[in-house]
Amino acid sequence: MASLNWKIGGKAGEGIAVTSFLMSKICQRAGLQVFEYSEYPSLIRGGHTSGQVKAGDAVSCQQKHVDLIVVMNEDTVRLHLDEFDEHTKLLVDTQDDKIDFTKYPSIKPEQLVAVPMVQISREQTGKSLASNMVALAVTCYLFGLDHSVLQQVISDFFKKKGQTVIDENVKAADAGLKFSQENLQIPNSKFQNPTASKTLFWTGAEAIGFGALSAGVQYYSAYPMTPTSNLMHFMAAAQAKFPVVVKHAEDEISAINGALGASFSGVRSMTGTAGGGFALMVEGVSLAGVTELPLVAVVGGRPGPATGLPTWTSQTDLQYVIHAGHGEFPKVVFTPGNLEESFKITHLAFLLAEKYHTQCYIISDKLLLESRMTVDASVIPTEFTNTRLSMAQDPLPEDNSFRRFIDTPEGYSPRSVPGQAHGLQLTNSYEHDEYGYATEDALMTKKMVEKRMRKLDGIIKEVPAPIVVGPAEAEITFVCWGSTRLVLEEVLRQVNQNGATRANFIHIMTAMPFHKDVFAALAGKAKKLVMVEENIGRQGELLIREQTGITFEHRINRYDGRPFYAEDIVKELENL
Repeated sequence: MASLNWKIGGKAGEGIAVTSFLMSKICQRAGLQVFEYSEYPSLIRGGHTSGQVKAGDAVSCQQKHVDLIVVMNEDTVRLHLDEFDEHTKLLVDTQDDKIDFTKYPSIKPEQLVAVPMVQISREQTGKSLASNMVALAVTCYLFGLDHSVLQQVISDFFKKKGQTVIDENVKAADAGLKFSQENLQIPNSKFQNPTASKTLFWTGAEAIGFGALSAGVQYYSAYPMTPTSNLMHFMAAAQAKFPVVVKHAEDEISAINGALGASFSGVRSMTGTAGGGFALMVEGVSLAGVTELPLVAVVGGRPGPATGLPTWTSQTDLQYVIHAGHGEFPKVVFTPGNLEESFKITHLAFLLAEKYHTQCYIISDKLLLESRMTVDASVIPTEFTNTRLSMAQDPLPEDNSFRRFIDTPEGYSPRSVPGQAHGLQLTNSYEHDEYGYATEDALMTKKMVEKRMRKLDGIIKEVPAPIVVGPAEAEITFVCWGSTRLVLEEVLRQVNQNGATRANFIHIMTAMPFHKDVFAALAGKAKKLVMVEENIGRQGELLIREQTGITFEHRINRYDGRPFYAEDIVKELENL
């Protein structure tokens, strides 16, 4: 399978992210599957940042060893040295004498591709800013990518800045191509004759955002916190085209309570945060539990405790979200693993939250929320029926007999909205009777607790069950939840080549309520189970043991803020 793995590294604020994005768009428009992954420090400027683009016939995650890396400073060499092998090419500036490559004996002189990128930029534009466009032109030449695609991507990206900016960047890119043709080895042209792309190119945050819009979200409140900040930015921009109100709250306490207030008024509402922000929301979680207000919330995983590593990734909040809140009440916790699941599960979350008057949590992480990747457009639905669910009839009986919390076999009862005639309801943080009046009666308390928990009997029938990805039978069966699915898909491609059935994996999309019978049946067919997750506490493993009694003898855990690489997991197979 033809593929490329490209990277650029330099200081934050020097256009690294823009260059990486443009490279990913070039590959997408060339008809390739693309995964763009970035790493950056929690600084406004300064510190090391990088962007990585993996593209090819079948791509689902980032790759460790790079084919070509654009070196903007010595940190790019020093910090990524373990990602180079003897085939890696390093694109460096001819006049950059700040990097002493003799300090890195593993890098051979023939691996360096020296191009006067800054000089070419200054000659064509009078400034050095377009040197990144020169780097992209050289990259396209070396990989055999169509230069006209680069020109079009530049034109589209800089359209809002005017034709002068477009022309300057295109001139720099054209000069970069000319230099390559005259001075560099002719490439193997493995990506020439591109096919038209039929893919969408989203981040996980955008997939969740589009899923929310497809479900008719009307209110989104949040306080910015990586890795869900991009979701807030997406929703804010959506206000221009969709009937949604976005509130930048002063803190996460206000964010969740604002979302609950909007839900009380009858609109579909949503909030988003990360672990530290969710800590502030937990009182609101219990409030939603007793008031039975619909709520959809996104919790983006990042390493803790406290502020932890703000711009890195982890899967350390699964048990936290499942058990958050004092008292006992039903809750739905989803763990989507790719763009398609993120979109569809978000849409489903709004329907379930409204139907069952409950709260649905979508756990994701930096790897999925912030990485851009292609998804086949045909798997994303385009038509939706968003009928309102479990709302009180209108008009209601004039005898004021409406009971907001009436006990029902399903566990949820019709909901009126403020101002609805004869739909008066009392909703506060106290335990209550069927009308909403506060109560401390033992029998009524028992009745209300059981009513709320009864919702799970219906919910379990509507949430996604675990699935097996890969061959039906295999020597090794990995188990994962969330974004780890992306990496394990690549693992299967590497170990199951030429018809081999060495590995498959069970993917969990719903952590609560848990499809214990389905999982037990799938796991029962496995010859060897291996849990894979990004935490040290074995959180998914403990959930499985709690729900099914199944224990794991083998596991692969990572908890340094970096995502798994498929190569590392494949290597771990030697020890299993």
